[in-house]
This record gives sequence, C-alpha cells and structure tokens, in this order.
Amino acid sequence: MKKALLALSIIGSLPLSARELWCEQCEPECEPCCQEQLFVERSQIYVSAEFLYWTVEEGTMDYALRETIAPSNDATFATGKYKTADYDWKPGYRVGLSYYNCPKYWEMTAEYTWLFDKGSNQVTSDFIRPTRLTNALGPFSSAKSLIDLHYHVGDLYATRVFDPNPHLRLRLLGGLTAGYIEQSWKIRYKNFLDISERIKEKWRFWGGGLRMGVRADWFWGCQFYLTGKTTFATLIGSYKNEETQKRPSDNVFFGNAKYDDHRFAMHAQFLLGPSWQIPCDCWSFELLAAYEFNVWFNLHERIRSTSAIFDDSIESLYANSLFGTQGLTLRLNVGF
Repeated sequence: MKKALLALSIIGSLPLSARELWCEQCEPECEPCCQEQLFVERSQIYVSAEFLYWTVEEGTMDYALRETIAPSNDATFATGKYKTADYDWKPGYRVGLSYYNCPKYWEMTAEYTWLFDKGSNQVTSDFIRPTRLTNALGPFSSAKSLIDLHYHVGDLYATRVFDPNPHLRLRLLGGLTAGYIEQSWKIRYKNFLDISERIKEKWRFWGGGLRMGVRADWFWGCQFYLTGKTTFATLIGSYKNEETQKRPSDNVFFGNAKYDDHRFAMHAQFLLGPSWQIPCDCWSFELLAAYEFNVWFNLHERIRSTSAIFDDSIESLYANSLFGTQGLTLRLNVGF
C-alpha cells in the first residue's frame, strides 16, 4: 500500500499551471478552447494505459485449525483459530483503445485487463488440525498454503456520450466481454511422524457474454473531475475443477477427481476517484486515481468429498463464496 499512497501523492501534487503548459503545445487556434472548453468537439482516437495495484478476496479458504489447548475428550469440535489462505498485493495492468465520433457522440472501445496474484501462509504448532480429510494420522505439527491466480478479462463495447449540463458528462455503454480465470491452491500437512500429505485444487473458468454500464465525469473546477464507473456483465462458459491428494514421499494418490460443467457467471465492476482532464480539440489528456472493486458471482467453488471404504458412497460437500479483486487503479489516457 505504500507504493499506492506514493502514487496518489504524486498525482495530487501536479501544479494547476500544467493545463496552460499543455495547451501551449497545441496549435495556436486551439489555445482559446483549451482555456475554457470542458468537452471535446471533434473526433479523436484515445490510447489508455492503467496501472493496477490489486489483491484478491475469497471466502471458504480455511485450511487448518490452530488449537489453543491440547485435544481432549471434551474438545470434540473446533476450539481454536482457523487459518485461511490470503493473497498478496500485486501489480497488474489494463490497456485500451477507443475511437470517439464527435458528430454522432458515440465511442468504440476495446480493453484488456491482466493480473497475476499469489500468496503463502503457514502455521506451526503442536496442536494443528486440518480442515480437510487426510489419510495421514494426527496429531499434526504444521500446515502450509500456497495459492496463485491468473486473471484475464477483455471487453469490446460501444458508448453513447451525453452532456446533460456543462458540469456533467455521462457515458452509457454496452457490448461484449470475455474472461479466463485460473486458480491453483496447494495445501501441505505434516504430522508428528514427519509424514506429509499434499492436497492440490485447481479450478478455471473461461467464457463470454454481454456487458453494460455507465460512466460519469462530474466537473468540479480547475480541470478536476470526480469520475465513477459501474458495469455489469453476464457470462456463460466452461468451469473445471480438479483435485488431487497424495503423499509426496512415495507419490501415492489417495484422491484424484475432476469436475466440469457449463455455468452462468456474473461480474460487477465499481470504480470511483478523482481525475484531472484536459479535453482539447487538438489533444486530450486524462489522469485518474481511483479505487476499484470487481465481484464475481457463481464462480468460486470448493468441492470436498468424504472418505469411502469398499461399497460406501462418497458424499460431495460444496462450499461457495464470492470471488473478487480490489485495489488502486491509476489511469493515463491520451487522445489525438
């Protein structure tokens, strides 16, 4: 977060006179419009680059229980503190290309978002209990979690631009979206005999659908705006979940199951923050520092099976939760 706060302070320290310095680079006939103009009055092409400093948030990510007292006959159920897998804060990027048609007041935009995030957690104690069924016998002395995520989202949409009043710009957007998300999670338990058991879960989703939303730019003065964006998307695609459970020392598998289906998923995006914009007819410029949330529904799922001997049936236990990302979004947009 220190890097994110430093970036915000740099943007906030930009001098107001930078507007005049930028306008001096325009052609002489453009300079008057740069001093007063709030909206672009001719067609332009925009190139944008965004720096993302995000982390991933998920539920149902417990992997061990650290008990505060020694197990006893009275402690039949959980008595300690659950340990969960956590992600680090990692950088990502979003790039975009837009064409603005001034006479018709519409835009065409293509965007691509990329993020790779990972995290590691470990707990060591004389009283560790796994939250997953294991073949190894307890008591356990340590549990370790390693998790990573690949995040890819692409959008192609059209935007209708409205200027309801001199201090507000609205964009209604709609179009196509596609996504590919892959998560890998490894859990390793070690008991008092130094015998390890590893569980690996991997799920991935890829699909496409429709996206619609709205963006608003509220002009405050001195070329500063408050910018907000909200979009909603519905995707249909393929979901696959694979789980293996084995003893690494001799490569003996106690579980090796795969699950796949086709499902709907919903994506909601929320962004809000200050921006500094110079909408000249010759050149346009925008700097944005915003906080962004992305929430996915009907996507994140844990599949856990009970043990079976001979003809006993195996029961599948499902744990569902929201999956999302959050963090700082820094945007540079140039039009020409």
